[in-house]
Amino acid sequence: MLDLLKLKTFQVVAATNNFTRAAVELGYSQSSVTIHIQALERELGAPLFDRVTKNVILTEVGRRTLEYANRLLALADEAKAAVHKHGELSGPLSVGAPDAIVTYRLPEVLRQFQTLYPHVQLSLASGSDSETQMNAVLDGTLDLAIIVDERVRSDRLTTTCLGREEILIVKAPDYDFISSGDFKLEDLSAARVLLTKKDCTFRLLFERVLGAGQVFLDNVLELGTIEAAKQCAMAGMGLAVLPKMAVTAELKRKRLVSLPWSGPGFPVHAQMLRHRQRSASPALDTLWSLTEQSFEAELARDR
Repeated sequence: MLDLLKLKTFQVVAATNNFTRAAVELGYSQSSVTIHIQALERELGAPLFDRVTKNVILTEVGRRTLEYANRLLALADEAKAAVHKHGELSGPLSVGAPDAIVTYRLPEVLRQFQTLYPHVQLSLASGSDSETQMNAVLDGTLDLAIIVDERVRSDRLTTTCLGREEILIVKAPDYDFISSGDFKLEDLSAARVLLTKKDCTFRLLFERVLGAGQVFLDNVLELGTIEAAKQCAMAGMGLAVLPKMAVTAELKRKRLVSLPWSGPGFPVHAQMLRHRQRSASPALDTLWSLTEQSFEAELARDR
């Protein structure tokens, strides 16, 4: 089924003949626009644009597709207007996610969602561990949850994998600690390790790894938030255990370096889930779709 958000992106690119201008008009990142168009081309099995220098020109398939896109989007606008005529979509929608996801992955999603549904009362619950989030979805406390953990299998939940997340051990470039390929996890026993609060998803995952390897930390400084741990690591106070999404910019600028740690011995995935038996509102369906598309773009950019 063709996605209206992708069709809207396609419509704007066709009107501007340029991915960058389309991204500005839509309020998206350019990578999001590219991913939308590539996904639409995969669905249709044919290119929609010929790339000519910085501009793009519709192919014959693109011109035919644009006619349908215009009609479908006009019909969607008509349906939306009809709904609004009888009362705008409103009401509460509750979402749970780890602090890191809320801070580094969701702001653009939430901005787009609020533009589409300004009268939906969106609430965010952050900081809980994966099991607590899943139970909250099952008991109806949350409409949707994003967790970071091993893959979830449940016949009571509808789930989608948003992509793999990485846990890094980082330090300031001049911080005196082993940084060669000889680094082993047990070397952390004698180091000062900067950790986030106890219920932080990424700390819980890291402690799971330490427990499996029977590694015990003797010098821990608990700093509460990811941002505090990152800032203290850049100040040369120790090694910080942080999600890659939180330190991508600092790694590129060489303000932090990552130790040669391969990460947990199990895959860590960002996953979105909702109750299988509860009917999803149009608002929830839209938030689900926006989140999938945004994570795809973000994770592609981080690689």
